[in-house]
Amino acid sequence: MKIINIFILILVISGFIHAQFRYAPLELGNVWVYDVFDGSRRRAEIVDSAVIIDSIKYFGYGINYNTQYSKVIRLRADNFYVIKEDSTFPVPLNEMIYYKKNAQLGDTWQLGSATYTITDTFPAFTFDTLVTGKLLNENFGLVEWDYVWTEEFGQLSQLNWLGEIQYYLKGCVINGRVYGDTTFIVSSVDDITSMLSYELFQNYPNPFNSSTILTYTIPEGDYVLLEVFNSLGEKVDILVDDFIPAGKHSVMFIADKLTSGVYIYSLRTSSFRKVKKMLYIR
Repeated sequence: MKIINIFILILVISGFIHAQFRYAPLELGNVWVYDVFDGSRRRAEIVDSAVIIDSIKYFGYGINYNTQYSKVIRLRADNFYVIKEDSTFPVPLNEMIYYKKNAQLGDTWQLGSATYTITDTFPAFTFDTLVTGKLLNENFGLVEWDYVWTEEFGQLSQLNWLGEIQYYLKGCVINGRVYGDTTFIVSSVDDITSMLSYELFQNYPNPFNSSTILTYTIPEGDYVLLEVFNSLGEKVDILVDDFIPAGKHSVMFIADKLTSGVYIYSLRTSSFRKVKKMLYIR
Protein backbone atom coordinates (compact mmCIF):
# COMPACT_ATOMS: atom_id res chain seq x y z
CA MET A 1 0.00 0.00 0.00
CA LYS A 2 2.83 2.41 0.83
CA ILE A 3 4.48 1.76 -2.55
CA ILE A 4 1.19 2.44 -4.33
CA ASN A 5 0.73 5.68 -2.40
CA ILE A 6 4.26 6.82 -3.31
CA PHE A 7 3.58 6.01 -6.97
CA ILE A 8 0.33 8.02 -6.89
CA LEU A 9 2.17 10.93 -5.24
CA ILE A 10 4.76 10.92 -8.03
CA LEU A 11 1.98 10.92 -10.62
CA VAL A 12 0.32 13.88 -8.93
CA ILE A 13 3.57 15.85 -8.72
CA SER A 14 4.58 15.06 -12.29
CA GLY A 15 1.03 15.82 -13.47
CA PHE A 16 1.25 19.26 -11.86
CA ILE A 17 4.48 19.98 -13.70
CA HIS A 18 3.13 18.66 -17.00
CA ALA A 19 -0.02 20.78 -16.82
CA GLN A 20 2.18 23.54 -18.22
CA PHE A 21 2.86 23.63 -21.94
CA ARG A 22 6.33 24.73 -23.07
CA TYR A 23 7.08 27.26 -25.81
CA ALA A 24 9.96 28.20 -28.13
CA PRO A 25 11.29 30.08 -30.01
CA LEU A 26 10.49 33.28 -28.12
CA GLU A 27 9.40 36.32 -30.11
CA LEU A 28 6.57 38.80 -29.59
CA GLY A 29 3.50 37.63 -31.52
CA ASN A 30 4.52 33.98 -31.82
CA VAL A 31 1.51 31.67 -31.44
CA TRP A 32 1.11 27.93 -30.80
CA VAL A 33 -2.13 25.93 -31.12
CA TYR A 34 -2.25 22.38 -29.70
CA ASP A 35 -4.82 19.59 -29.96
CA VAL A 36 -5.22 18.03 -26.50
CA PHE A 37 -6.05 14.40 -25.66
CA ASP A 38 -9.42 15.33 -24.10
CA GLY A 39 -10.67 16.77 -27.41
CA SER A 40 -10.02 20.40 -26.52
CA ARG A 41 -7.58 22.81 -28.16
CA ARG A 42 -5.10 25.17 -26.48
CA ARG A 43 -3.72 28.41 -27.84
CA ALA A 44 -0.77 30.39 -26.46
CA GLU A 45 0.69 33.68 -27.68
CA ILE A 46 3.71 35.74 -26.65
CA VAL A 47 1.96 38.96 -25.62
CA ASP A 48 4.78 40.79 -23.84
CA SER A 49 8.50 40.81 -24.59
CA ALA A 50 9.65 43.10 -21.79
CA VAL A 51 8.51 41.69 -18.44
CA ILE A 52 11.13 42.68 -15.82
CA ILE A 53 11.32 40.63 -12.62
CA ASP A 54 14.28 41.06 -10.26
CA SER A 55 16.09 42.99 -13.02
CA ILE A 56 15.73 40.00 -15.39
CA LYS A 57 13.88 40.32 -18.70
CA TYR A 58 11.22 37.73 -19.53
CA PHE A 59 8.64 37.07 -22.23
CA GLY A 60 5.03 36.78 -21.07
CA TYR A 61 2.51 34.48 -22.76
CA GLY A 62 -1.27 34.53 -22.63
CA ILE A 63 -3.55 31.50 -22.95
CA ASN A 64 -6.33 31.31 -25.56
CA TYR A 65 -6.99 34.98 -26.43
CA ASN A 66 -5.98 36.47 -23.09
CA THR A 67 -3.83 39.52 -23.79
CA GLN A 68 -2.53 39.52 -20.19
CA TYR A 69 0.37 37.16 -19.63
CA SER A 70 -0.22 34.20 -17.32
CA LYS A 71 3.39 32.97 -17.09
CA VAL A 72 6.82 34.34 -17.92
CA ILE A 73 9.60 32.51 -19.75
CA ARG A 74 13.04 33.30 -21.12
CA LEU A 75 16.08 31.91 -22.89
CA ARG A 76 19.01 32.10 -20.50
CA ALA A 77 22.60 32.86 -21.50
CA ASP A 78 23.44 29.16 -20.96
CA ASN A 79 20.96 28.26 -23.74
CA PHE A 80 18.29 26.83 -21.40
CA TYR A 81 14.66 27.81 -21.84
CA VAL A 82 13.05 28.32 -18.42
CA ILE A 83 9.64 29.15 -16.99
CA LYS A 84 9.47 31.14 -13.76
CA GLU A 85 7.43 29.46 -11.03
CA ASP A 86 6.32 30.89 -7.70
CA SER A 87 8.53 31.15 -4.62
CA THR A 88 7.70 27.59 -3.49
CA PHE A 89 9.55 26.07 -6.45
CA PRO A 90 12.89 25.01 -4.85
CA VAL A 91 15.44 25.94 -7.54
CA PRO A 92 17.56 29.08 -8.13
CA LEU A 93 15.38 32.04 -9.19
CA ASN A 94 12.43 29.59 -9.10
CA GLU A 95 13.11 28.85 -12.78
CA MET A 96 12.15 25.46 -14.19
CA ILE A 97 14.25 24.34 -17.18
CA TYR A 98 12.11 22.89 -19.97
CA TYR A 99 14.43 22.72 -22.99
CA LYS A 100 17.96 23.45 -24.20
CA LYS A 101 18.39 25.45 -27.39
CA ASN A 102 20.30 23.53 -30.10
CA ALA A 103 20.30 20.42 -27.89
CA GLN A 104 22.31 17.50 -29.24
CA LEU A 105 21.89 13.75 -28.93
CA GLY A 106 23.04 12.67 -25.46
CA ASP A 107 22.68 16.10 -23.81
CA THR A 108 21.37 15.69 -20.27
CA TRP A 109 20.50 17.87 -17.29
CA GLN A 110 18.95 17.51 -13.85
CA LEU A 111 16.05 19.35 -12.22
CA GLY A 112 15.15 18.16 -8.74
CA SER A 113 14.43 14.42 -8.91
CA ALA A 114 13.96 14.46 -12.69
CA THR A 115 16.63 13.71 -15.28
CA TYR A 116 16.25 15.10 -18.79
CA THR A 117 18.03 13.51 -21.76
CA ILE A 118 17.95 13.93 -25.53
CA THR A 119 17.56 10.25 -26.43
CA ASP A 120 17.03 10.46 -30.19
CA THR A 121 17.19 12.83 -33.14
CA PHE A 122 15.56 12.25 -36.52
CA PRO A 123 14.66 14.10 -39.75
CA ALA A 124 10.97 14.88 -40.16
CA PHE A 125 8.65 16.96 -42.32
CA THR A 126 6.62 19.32 -40.16
CA PHE A 127 4.28 21.82 -41.82
CA ASP A 128 5.98 20.92 -45.14
CA THR A 129 9.32 21.91 -43.65
CA LEU A 130 12.25 19.52 -43.22
CA VAL A 131 13.33 19.78 -39.59
CA THR A 132 15.27 17.76 -37.04
CA GLY A 133 13.05 16.21 -34.40
CA LYS A 134 14.58 15.78 -30.95
CA LEU A 135 13.15 13.30 -28.45
CA LEU A 136 13.46 14.64 -24.90
CA ASN A 137 12.98 12.05 -22.15
CA GLU A 138 11.94 13.23 -18.70
CA ASN A 139 12.61 10.55 -16.07
CA PHE A 140 11.23 10.73 -12.54
CA GLY A 141 12.38 7.19 -11.71
CA LEU A 142 9.00 5.47 -11.65
CA VAL A 143 7.40 7.72 -14.27
CA GLU A 144 8.76 8.87 -17.64
CA TRP A 145 7.47 11.38 -20.17
CA ASP A 146 8.69 12.04 -23.71
CA TYR A 147 8.55 15.24 -25.74
CA VAL A 148 9.32 15.87 -29.39
CA TRP A 149 11.02 19.22 -29.99
CA THR A 150 12.30 21.18 -32.97
CA GLU A 151 14.30 24.38 -33.00
CA GLU A 152 11.99 25.88 -35.64
CA PHE A 153 8.57 25.33 -34.02
CA GLY A 154 9.29 24.40 -30.41
CA GLN A 155 7.51 21.48 -28.76
CA LEU A 156 5.60 19.31 -31.23
CA SER A 157 4.07 16.78 -28.85
CA GLN A 158 4.05 15.17 -25.42
CA LEU A 159 3.75 11.43 -24.75
CA ASN A 160 2.91 9.89 -21.38
CA TRP A 161 4.54 6.81 -19.83
CA LEU A 162 2.16 4.58 -21.88
CA GLY A 163 3.34 6.13 -25.15
CA GLU A 164 0.03 7.96 -25.67
CA ILE A 165 0.15 11.47 -27.13
CA GLN A 166 -1.25 13.96 -24.63
CA TYR A 167 -1.15 16.88 -27.03
CA TYR A 168 0.45 17.83 -30.33
CA LEU A 169 1.11 21.00 -32.28
CA LYS A 170 -1.64 21.63 -34.83
CA GLY A 171 -0.40 25.01 -36.05
CA CYS A 172 1.71 28.01 -35.10
CA VAL A 173 2.80 31.49 -36.06
CA ILE A 174 6.57 31.94 -35.88
CA ASN A 175 8.15 35.31 -36.68
CA GLY A 176 5.02 36.37 -38.55
CA ARG A 177 4.70 33.25 -40.72
CA VAL A 178 1.69 30.94 -40.30
CA TYR A 179 2.21 27.15 -40.26
CA GLY A 180 -0.51 24.50 -40.16
CA ASP A 181 -3.97 25.02 -38.67
CA THR A 182 -4.15 27.85 -36.13
CA THR A 183 -7.96 27.83 -35.86
CA PHE A 184 -9.07 28.19 -32.27
CA ILE A 185 -12.65 28.09 -30.97
CA VAL A 186 -13.41 28.10 -27.23
CA SER A 187 -15.52 25.04 -26.39
CA SER A 188 -16.16 23.12 -23.21
CA VAL A 189 -14.71 19.64 -22.88
CA ASP A 190 -18.17 18.32 -21.92
CA ASP A 191 -19.68 19.65 -25.16
CA ILE A 192 -16.94 18.00 -27.18
CA THR A 193 -17.21 14.65 -25.37
CA SER A 194 -20.99 14.49 -25.81
CA MET A 195 -20.57 14.69 -29.60
CA LEU A 196 -17.96 11.91 -29.86
CA SER A 197 -18.51 8.75 -31.87
CA TYR A 198 -16.31 5.85 -32.89
CA GLU A 199 -13.98 7.26 -35.54
CA LEU A 200 -10.52 6.73 -37.01
CA PHE A 201 -9.09 9.82 -38.71
CA GLN A 202 -6.57 10.21 -41.51
CA ASN A 203 -3.02 10.33 -40.19
CA TYR A 204 -1.29 13.71 -40.05
CA PRO A 205 0.85 14.54 -41.91
CA ASN A 206 0.22 12.30 -44.91
CA PRO A 207 2.39 11.50 -46.82
CA PHE A 208 4.90 11.48 -43.99
CA ASN A 209 8.59 11.11 -43.37
CA SER A 210 9.87 9.32 -40.25
CA SER A 211 6.80 9.87 -38.05
CA THR A 212 3.10 10.66 -38.21
CA ILE A 213 0.19 11.02 -35.79
CA LEU A 214 -2.83 8.68 -35.75
CA THR A 215 -5.98 9.99 -34.07
CA TYR A 216 -9.20 8.24 -33.09
CA THR A 217 -12.26 8.93 -30.93
CA ILE A 218 -14.41 6.62 -28.81
CA PRO A 219 -17.64 7.75 -27.09
CA GLU A 220 -17.20 5.45 -24.08
CA GLY A 221 -14.45 3.49 -22.38
CA ASP A 222 -13.59 0.47 -24.50
CA TYR A 223 -10.84 -2.00 -25.31
CA VAL A 224 -8.85 -0.56 -28.23
CA LEU A 225 -6.45 -2.27 -30.61
CA LEU A 226 -4.62 0.00 -33.05
CA GLU A 227 -2.24 -1.82 -35.41
CA VAL A 228 -0.16 -1.01 -38.49
CA PHE A 229 0.35 -3.38 -41.43
CA ASN A 230 2.43 -3.21 -44.60
CA SER A 231 0.96 -3.60 -48.08
CA LEU A 232 1.40 -7.40 -47.84
CA GLY A 233 -0.78 -7.54 -44.75
CA GLU A 234 2.14 -8.19 -42.41
CA LYS A 235 1.87 -6.56 -38.99
CA VAL A 236 4.67 -4.03 -38.39
CA ASP A 237 3.56 -2.36 -35.15
CA ILE A 238 0.98 -2.40 -32.36
CA LEU A 239 0.37 1.17 -31.17
CA VAL A 240 -2.49 0.59 -28.71
CA ASP A 241 -3.58 -2.62 -27.00
CA ASP A 242 -5.41 -1.61 -23.83
CA PHE A 243 -8.64 -0.36 -22.26
CA ILE A 244 -8.95 3.32 -23.19
CA PRO A 245 -11.31 5.91 -21.64
CA ALA A 246 -13.81 7.88 -23.74
CA GLY A 247 -12.38 10.81 -25.64
CA LYS A 248 -10.12 11.82 -28.48
CA HIS A 249 -6.75 10.06 -28.47
CA SER A 250 -3.60 10.39 -30.57
CA VAL A 251 -0.52 8.21 -30.86
CA MET A 252 2.69 8.62 -32.82
CA PHE A 253 3.81 6.05 -35.39
CA ILE A 254 7.57 6.09 -36.04
CA ALA A 255 8.55 4.41 -39.30
CA ASP A 256 12.22 5.35 -39.65
CA LYS A 257 13.29 1.68 -39.79
CA LEU A 258 10.74 0.72 -42.45
CA THR A 259 10.86 0.98 -46.23
CA SER A 260 8.93 3.57 -48.20
CA GLY A 261 5.45 2.59 -49.31
CA VAL A 262 1.78 2.33 -48.44
CA TYR A 263 0.88 1.18 -44.92
CA ILE A 264 -2.51 0.28 -43.47
CA TYR A 265 -3.61 1.14 -39.94
CA SER A 266 -6.53 -0.58 -38.27
CA LEU A 267 -8.64 0.42 -35.26
CA ARG A 268 -10.69 -2.24 -33.47
CA THR A 269 -12.92 -2.00 -30.41
CA SER A 270 -15.62 -4.30 -29.02
CA SER A 271 -18.15 -2.93 -31.53
CA PHE A 272 -16.23 -1.00 -34.19
CA ARG A 273 -13.56 -1.55 -36.80
CA LYS A 274 -12.08 0.76 -39.40
CA VAL A 275 -8.95 0.81 -41.56
CA LYS A 276 -7.15 3.59 -43.42
CA LYS A 277 -4.09 3.92 -45.63
CA MET A 278 -1.06 6.18 -45.26
CA LEU A 279 2.01 6.81 -47.40
CA TYR A 280 5.52 6.72 -45.96
CA ILE A 281 8.31 8.42 -47.98
CA ARG A 282 11.88 8.15 -46.74
